[in-house]
Amino acid sequence: MATTDRNSNDLLDSALDRLRLGERGWEDRPGQREMARLWSETMREGGTLVVEAPTGIGKSLAYLLPALLRRIRGSGPVIVSTCTKALQEQLIRRDVPLACRAIGAPCWAVTLKGRQNYLCRKRAEALLNQRALFAPEGVSEETMEALRSWTERTSTGALDELPGMGIELPPSLLAEIASDPLVCAGSSCEAASGCFAKRARRDALRADVVLVNHALLLSDPGLRATLLAEAGALVLDEAHHVERVAREQLGVSLGYHDFLRLAGRTDARTGILRVVKRSLRRGRGGAVAERIQVAESSIPPVIAHAAALARDLERWLPDGAASARLSRDLDLARLSPSALDGLLASLGSLSRSLEDVADAAAHEGEAALRAEGLEALDEVRARSLAWIETERALRSVVALEEKGVAFFLDRDERRLPRLNRRPVRVGGELQRTLFSVCDRILLTSATLSVGEDFGPLLDALGLNPEDVRAAALPSPFPLERQVLSAVWDGSAPDDPDYSERLGDLVVALATRLRRNTLVLLTSYQMLDRVAARCAGPLEREGIPLLRQISGESAAPLAAEFRAGEGLVLLGTASFWEGVDFPGAALEVLLIARLPFSVPTDPLLVARSEEIEAQGGDPFRDLALPEAILRFRQGIGRLIRTAEDRGTVIVADPRMKRASYGKRFQSTLPSAPFATSSSEELLERVDRWFSLAPVRTGVGDPPEKEAACRA
Repeated sequence: MATTDRNSNDLLDSALDRLRLGERGWEDRPGQREMARLWSETMREGGTLVVEAPTGIGKSLAYLLPALLRRIRGSGPVIVSTCTKALQEQLIRRDVPLACRAIGAPCWAVTLKGRQNYLCRKRAEALLNQRALFAPEGVSEETMEALRSWTERTSTGALDELPGMGIELPPSLLAEIASDPLVCAGSSCEAASGCFAKRARRDALRADVVLVNHALLLSDPGLRATLLAEAGALVLDEAHHVERVAREQLGVSLGYHDFLRLAGRTDARTGILRVVKRSLRRGRGGAVAERIQVAESSIPPVIAHAAALARDLERWLPDGAASARLSRDLDLARLSPSALDGLLASLGSLSRSLEDVADAAAHEGEAALRAEGLEALDEVRARSLAWIETERALRSVVALEEKGVAFFLDRDERRLPRLNRRPVRVGGELQRTLFSVCDRILLTSATLSVGEDFGPLLDALGLNPEDVRAAALPSPFPLERQVLSAVWDGSAPDDPDYSERLGDLVVALATRLRRNTLVLLTSYQMLDRVAARCAGPLEREGIPLLRQISGESAAPLAAEFRAGEGLVLLGTASFWEGVDFPGAALEVLLIARLPFSVPTDPLLVARSEEIEAQGGDPFRDLALPEAILRFRQGIGRLIRTAEDRGTVIVADPRMKRASYGKRFQSTLPSAPFATSSSEELLERVDRWFSLAPVRTGVGDPPEKEAACRA
């Protein structure tokens, strides 16, 4: 073994031994040591490492220790990118301080957010001085004074401090006081003079550990060109989200409410033109007033054409459909006979008229406008740029002839149609803008492989298998003893009475076992039917029923479920991953059906067509691997600690009957038994719980979020 190898391993062993001797309750974990060793070797030699690290491995310390040991010897900062805020908070509050104690050296860790998450004092001061014009309905004078006080005292400018101080502001108001690259593009605001966004970037360049999220990392070329280029290592934790987030960041979504929101920030009633208009000196500024009037009159046509386009798009969405693909051969004249052309033309007129307002006001200066009007001119120009960007976005979402892109309609939060474009593949762009920038990269998550095959992941991310070292670590838990696995094939998901029979099974399990039961479903439609079937019987048995509502945060529901006993929770979407239910918080997991994506999903169809064109099999190469990974993520909700126990029941006969069923079976924590009898299932599960060892403790960590925003 080379001296450097031996020194690296010795330092790593010393750090882990320091934790074993100095931290109460510390347990040595072979999987953690193995992951740390692999990462240490990769950083020494350079390259890309992919590690699947199941729950309980302790992956955060496994990647922090080797990276920090290299950092204290002179390498660049360690960049750790996550998808969820909850993991960032765990790292900054617990794991990074623990790693610093282990290596016996102080280290500085910072969390870097997207620019829109930081206060711009200049914008906030202007708004607060004009709050009679801009204070949103429902925001009290007391709240506005508290906001002013915070803007004067804050040392970080992080807008997420506000809720913790009892200052609740609507998103529209937060947008007006946040750092905005369209407004703050000049050098007038620098880190030293109080620009919190620039100060955060400056601090990140000096820190030892920099925490970012995938959305920021993948959307900010400046960040990649500076911080990432100088980094000693890049860790992509929660790496199974990278492809999805990259596709979102490289894509565009545009709907009627996007136009409406920007109009509200622009017009003379609630927007920036109101400040300029009210700042005109009496009897002066005739040229400015004239241009303001032109700009004001340019806004209604934009909104009218946007509304007409929304009506046109509605015709292309079948009744009740959530989405519809727009094919490359679709004639735009059929899509929207006149509204689209009218909207593009009116957008150009509006952006030019706003630039004219700014030019005229700047030319006439103090003779025509009071100070607050002159200070607002940067905002006027920013609105002009925003409308130019909106026009570009609109042109991009209707460029249907472009290859390698999926175009489709979906619905926004208010159920109105929205135009979308997404790249079919993101691997090439990731290779060019991310993986080629840093020469020491780790991708890790609890679920990355399909039967220990990392091929689908590497292909999706544009990584050459020959250039990547990959390892799937075994679970540190005795899952065969902790989990009873079962397949209930009493009814198939496509049977007309499946929802009713599933609801009856939920009632029977909850009534017989009286243990917290999570039912994972694949659609809100099925969730509604199951809820309707079991709500009455559960209520008569005194068993609380919780159900996920579309558009609502999962966190409060998860907290209520975690705190209760004998509850039933019906969940879909975000409950398949990112929420922790340790101990008695979850003992019965019922998976209603195998989580295949909807075959008519426009993006799935476009990706399938591309695979088919290259001679592949869309089901084998796309639908099945994605379903298996989703299935594994769902199962991962059940066992979070070595003391947990529970049963996972899959109510889909394809597990036993379909040719691919064995691939799903192989991911279960234990060999499953199958039955079509609900009574036999109940008897086996009840008996297993009566014989299973009683746990020694129950944890209660906070839930994670599924959203991933810059």
